[in-house]
Amino acid sequence: MSVQIDLTGRTAAVTGGGRGLGKAIALTLARAGANVWIGNRKEEQAKETVKEIQAMGGKAGYTVMDVSRFEDVQRFLDDAEKFGNGKIDIMVNNAGVISTDLFLDITPEEFKRLLDINVVGVSNTLQIAIKKMIPHKAGKIVVISSIAGRKGLGFVDHYCATKAAAISLVQSAAYAAAPYHINVNSVAPGIIRTKMWEEILDGIVPHGGNRDEVFDENIKKMIPLNKPQTEQDIADAVLFLCSDLANEITGQTLNVDGGAIMC
Repeated sequence: MSVQIDLTGRTAAVTGGGRGLGKAIALTLARAGANVWIGNRKEEQAKETVKEIQAMGGKAGYTVMDVSRFEDVQRFLDDAEKFGNGKIDIMVNNAGVISTDLFLDITPEEFKRLLDINVVGVSNTLQIAIKKMIPHKAGKIVVISSIAGRKGLGFVDHYCATKAAAISLVQSAAYAAAPYHINVNSVAPGIIRTKMWEEILDGIVPHGGNRDEVFDENIKKMIPLNKPQTEQDIADAVLFLCSDLANEITGQTLNVDGGAIMC
């Protein structure tokens, strides 16, 4: 006898679902049976994810939006609610950006960009999603944070600060949502070689240096299991937290990092 996660009939809203990790999460939720509404800044990316879900036989749609704009998030979740016949069961906030500017070099404008998307964006989605779930007294919310929010890393200093703030917001939101049986958790990815990590490599690899060697060196230094994580590893953790198997888990951050951060 096996245990399977079945989200058939549930409506999931996923920000940043047009590419990379967000796309993997959206496809994984769809494979589990959820109907998925994508929020994304670039329309073509959102369309592509929707097409892939529909090709699997699932239901999907999208809203072009920016998580840092409260009115955009409101419109996105209004659309998702209509898509779900008046109910959102799952909300995953995956949208995020990174900066590799050193602590002493980052400009106020660049730090504000990080704050607007990684912190204000999380607050916007948490606030609006919880309010929409309260009447139904049920819901699962997952925020994608980072192990960078657990421990300062020297080459992404201000990014670390924003991800620590995101984890703190998850804990506060979990308290606010708990009386309504809404679970709010976070998944903290380790090292995945996505476009975001390519940006990190842009900042730390000397001109003409070997990007693959630098990446492998960081893996060996940081990860006890000695291999990078995949987008699917993170998506599977999100799927678990969105399922009934996680009904008694809230306010937690699940590290999926091969043991890089043990806390």
